[in-house]
Amino acid sequence: MDLMLLRAGGVCTRIPLWLVVPVLLGVLAAVVTAGYQLGQQQRDVVEIPVLPTVGSPDLELAERELAREGVESLASRLVELENRQARLDLRMSGLGDALDLDPEALEPKTGGRGGPAPPDSAAAMDRRIAALDHLLGQRDTTVARLDEAVRGDARDERMRPGVRPVESEAWVSSAFGYRDDPFTGERRFHSGMDYAGREGSEIRAAADGIVVRADTNGGFGRSVDIVHADGLLTRYAHNAELLVDPGERVEAGQPIARMGSTGRTTDTHLHFEVHGPGGPENPADYVHR
Repeated sequence: MDLMLLRAGGVCTRIPLWLVVPVLLGVLAAVVTAGYQLGQQQRDVVEIPVLPTVGSPDLELAERELAREGVESLASRLVELENRQARLDLRMSGLGDALDLDPEALEPKTGGRGGPAPPDSAAAMDRRIAALDHLLGQRDTTVARLDEAVRGDARDERMRPGVRPVESEAWVSSAFGYRDDPFTGERRFHSGMDYAGREGSEIRAAADGIVVRADTNGGFGRSVDIVHADGLLTRYAHNAELLVDPGERVEAGQPIARMGSTGRTTDTHLHFEVHGPGGPENPADYVHR
């Protein structure tokens, strides 16, 4: 097929169609490429925001907003620290009471501080927060030491005879010291304290310790000896039954025997002794009668 072109003067020119098509396709490709490049250039254009100038209302508003947020953050931190201080003060007061300490002795020693400032200013809050951080660090150290002291006292207390070795219904039938011997009537020294009570009732360890003897011991009958802190030893004699063995670790209040009347005795009771480095001591100085 040919393409007919009418020229001026009425002359027609024949152009083969296979020559026209490539030209048209080339023009079309050029137009598409140019359009694509123009679109890319338009997309690459970055809009630069108009920044507020110094002294403009927008800049002043932004600065005030940042300042307000900063003060609010500091205020929140300050409240948090003050609440923590209140909790630490309460804990420290309780520990001080437990150790019978002078409250003033618990206060950390600080140097002079000063300088009035508006309470709502960021600078004042910064200073207050720094001071509280320092103070609370000292409080933490003090509370940790008091906790350790209280735990140490508790451990020492449990290792010193202090628990009544018999049930509440039992009563003291013979005290520590000189008395008339129940068998001979002679004046003799009684090295312990006797509790009268029910046959088979529980006998309990007066403190934490280690059993060093649990057997029949002459006139003491079936007895238990327990060693404790500070070189103290407790003895529980005339029992009907023993519940522990030598070498066993026991806790304060733990049942170790049952009340009986074995050995040299006139009736059912517990003969309870406390021995220190210097010999027998009055059990009433350690346990409630």
